[in-house]
Amino acid sequence: MWIVQTLFEFFWYLVFIIPGIVKTYAYSQTYYIYKDIADNGGGDDLNYLDYVTKSRQLMRGHKFEYFVLQLSFLGWDILAILTLGIGEIWLIPYKNTTYMAYYRSLAGDQFRKEPSTETNTDAYFEA
Repeated sequence: MWIVQTLFEFFWYLVFIIPGIVKTYAYSQTYYIYKDIADNGGGDDLNYLDYVTKSRQLMRGHKFEYFVLQLSFLGWDILAILTLGIGEIWLIPYKNTTYMAYYRSLAGDQFRKEPSTETNTDAYFEA
């Protein structure tokens, strides 16, 4: 999946730098969507291009929000550099958690299946 996403980003960078950056933001939620669908037992009929497409659809109209969110960490990034990278020990998990929370607020439960409340007890008693 990483290869497919990187190839798409590379091809957009070849077109021009700005569209490449825009497409990077459009494809930024691919891993989260894949993880949500895979954790819920789905995705057997999806290929990696489908996850990239879903990410692009999800980020439609939200790329600038995500850019501003990443820009808000600029001060923390500078501070982490000034500590010779030691600050990254705390900053990287904080940033990843923030990006995941952004994804969760953006996607909601649209890529999650509700767990079934019915239990199949017949299989248990057939043995």
